[in-house]
Amino acid sequence: MGDLTVSAAVAATPDTRDRYVDLVRVASLLGVILGHFSMAAVVMSHADGTVEIANVLESAAWTRPITLLFQVMPLFFVVGGFAHAVAWRSLRRRGGGYADFVHARIGRLIRPTLVFVGVWVGIGAVVELLWRDSPATAPMLQISGQLLWFIGIYLIAAALAPLLHAAHERWGVVALVALVLAAVGVDALRLAAGIDGVKWLNFAFVWLAIHQLGFHYADGVADRAPRRLGWTMLGLGGAVLVALVVWGPYGVSMVSYNGEALSNLAPPTVALLAFAVAQAGAALLLRGPARRALARRRVWTAVVGGGAVAMTAFLWHFTALVAIYAALWIAGVDLPGDPALASFWWAKLAMLPPFLLLVAALVVAWRRFDRPPPRQALVGPHAARTAVAALAVACAIAGMLAFAVVGFRGVLTGYVGSLAGVPVTVWEAAGLTAAAALLAWAAVSARSPRPAASVE
Repeated sequence: MGDLTVSAAVAATPDTRDRYVDLVRVASLLGVILGHFSMAAVVMSHADGTVEIANVLESAAWTRPITLLFQVMPLFFVVGGFAHAVAWRSLRRRGGGYADFVHARIGRLIRPTLVFVGVWVGIGAVVELLWRDSPATAPMLQISGQLLWFIGIYLIAAALAPLLHAAHERWGVVALVALVLAAVGVDALRLAAGIDGVKWLNFAFVWLAIHQLGFHYADGVADRAPRRLGWTMLGLGGAVLVALVVWGPYGVSMVSYNGEALSNLAPPTVALLAFAVAQAGAALLLRGPARRALARRRVWTAVVGGGAVAMTAFLWHFTALVAIYAALWIAGVDLPGDPALASFWWAKLAMLPPFLLLVAALVVAWRRFDRPPPRQALVGPHAARTAVAALAVACAIAGMLAFAVVGFRGVLTGYVGSLAGVPVTVWEAAGLTAAAALLAWAAVSARSPRPAASVE
């Protein structure tokens, strides 16, 4: 989005728009980017010819409570719930159906992701061709696709948004409570009854419960008594989290790392759910001052500009991080990997400016793909189109999760990973992603003449 377009968007902002939602979305993605940069602990030794990719949380226990400040993904899911509720209501008023929703909301995620995947498959082929025997090649290519797991999980929430919104409209808070109880039940079966396989269900129950909070925000519950609601959620969620950590089996870290006894994120637990409630409450307490600041044109312009490229920055920031470490490896620089050393953090600080500059350069290069799909005439509710759209989302979810497992390793070498026990390769992941894009388009093709969609 160019400056003129940003200015036009700022000028056209309706008074009814909740600007705070846009701010939280941009801030949460920025937090993810800075969090990934901070947590990376790459040990490179040219003398030994080794490259080890680790996480500072593994060796520095003092960093784990800090994840309570930097784990912002729950806020992104809450904002997503709000956006999906508003979009679905708008589409229904105009006669739209599920295929229209998939094209407008989910298609926007698939398009820039497909470009990212295509570029990285090419990079993977070149790297494996030229540096197949380098110790840095396999870990670099594998980790470069891991961030796509987030899109895969988010797509689950997006795909089920219309169905869960219907449940929300019919049963209200009962639908939310049912998801919370389901998440509690999964953890109980897993930890108390020893049925470990059920844990994967909480990828759905926990994130969908957090997503459901956004439906209530879209209903305006925060407008009635925001401070009281904020303090209630912060206090209740915080108290439950403390109890689970102090007297339960859960750890304090809200980010996964190798070696932890019980991850709160992969798969998510009720501890993450309690944390999300507390975090959403804290966000409500900041809503008043933030909205006053957002009334200033300069502040709102910055948020609009950031929102226009947020997805691009998220997709490509890992590439910038990999490029920084690859450049240091090629230059023959050894990096300390112990977060207990001051030199580790001084090196981090020195790497931050070039990292941010490279992220900005990548955003400039690829931002044109981070735009909503062209508005289409609505096709409306239609069983066959709904089925095609659902298949598109299923392919997208499977493709993103497959990339999270194999990354872009094996373009030429044929590396095989395992997704829930199913063997997957980078080519299968790429094929599923391409199929998702084609099916999402097919679901709204051969349109009947209806009013154009207007989905924000």
